[in-house]
Amino acid sequence: MSEESDFDRDFAFQVLKKLCRIGSRVVASEGEAKSAKLIAKYFKEFKLSGIEISKYPFRFYDGQEGTIALPYTRKLSGVPCWMSASTPDHGIDAETLYIGTHHNLSKYTKEDIEDKIVFVLLGQQYMPDVLEAWDKLFSMNPAGVVLLDRERDEAPRAYNYQKLDDTFSKAPSMTVSAKLAGSLHHLMFGSKMRITVRGQAKDGTLHNVLGRIQGRLDKTVIICAHHDTVPFTMGATDNAAGVAIVVELARLLSDQNLKFTYQFITFGGEELEMKGSQRFLEDYNLGNVVLCMNFDSIGALPGEVLALTAGPDEMIEWVTGLAQTNKYPTRCRRVATSGGDNIPFTVRGIPTIHFASMGTTTEKVAHTAKDTIYNLSPRALFEVGNFAERVLESLETSESIPFKVEVPEDLRDAAKKRIDLI
Repeated sequence: MSEESDFDRDFAFQVLKKLCRIGSRVVASEGEAKSAKLIAKYFKEFKLSGIEISKYPFRFYDGQEGTIALPYTRKLSGVPCWMSASTPDHGIDAETLYIGTHHNLSKYTKEDIEDKIVFVLLGQQYMPDVLEAWDKLFSMNPAGVVLLDRERDEAPRAYNYQKLDDTFSKAPSMTVSAKLAGSLHHLMFGSKMRITVRGQAKDGTLHNVLGRIQGRLDKTVIICAHHDTVPFTMGATDNAAGVAIVVELARLLSDQNLKFTYQFITFGGEELEMKGSQRFLEDYNLGNVVLCMNFDSIGALPGEVLALTAGPDEMIEWVTGLAQTNKYPTRCRRVATSGGDNIPFTVRGIPTIHFASMGTTTEKVAHTAKDTIYNLSPRALFEVGNFAERVLESLETSESIPFKVEVPEDLRDAAKKRIDLI
């Protein structure tokens, strides 16, 4: 590796654009299969060894439409919830009821809810009290449920959550941006309204893509990202950008004389409880893995490059030292519950670094139709990729691994609780 960065942001951006052109890459869908083939093609081009597309049967939801009819023939578009029941093609008409947050549900009886289109403010999606509230709400036989997403200005988040499969399948349900829903607020209190939700559960295949560069030592560094998306988005920042960095790092390292062995992986199913990485860990022997580097939610600058690190104190100090000497604002934090596919590795005692970029855009567009290449800075690919390259260079040139290959119990416990929650 040279002292000057060889990270090719233009090539990485071309990879990102090709992934985005595929469109939505929902796990086990045709789009996800296409992205897996594209990534494997790059690995073959770089002459990686052990190239494999691992396949696992998986049931997914093909959401097609979520709309609310407004006066004067206007329609407000939403996103069907994962495994939502469908309405007839022409929709359903019912009286509306607004209940505010899920905390207010205790004020209502089944008689209040039954056969009505219920509007609820959507808060923390995965908290136990929220899940209990949804189970209770859907058991009261509403005609439909509209979740108002308070955290997105225009495009609502997709609500993907397998633990709610049986719940959402009981009634048509979708998310709608709370800001856009302001145009129908006066219609939520006993008016008649029509909603249309269409989608279908299908059997498909989850894909993990693997490729390896053999080093001189029998010590492995995993470099990974997820290639799947939530529905109704091209997923530029989440996570075509992360995949593009992984592919570029594979290109960059492919002709090097390396000390460590590098296992490159892109996972399917991160957006559904990290299913791809968890399946990989069930099949893979981690005995010689010393570090996992994961890339997810990248593209929003100006802001900061984040290195969210779960490992022993000396590892935190090592990454922090590299961050402090980086030209672009870069911050290391000790945390085990941020990111995605890095978390199952933390649970198994593998030190992890989750690379991301924090800016004003990522939080607003992630998991929405607004997550396009137009909200992404190509510069962010370089800044994150360049810092990752510096981490790898430091690892390669150190006389020994600069940290113990272990994860403190408090971080492992936090990561396990995070996985148990989702």
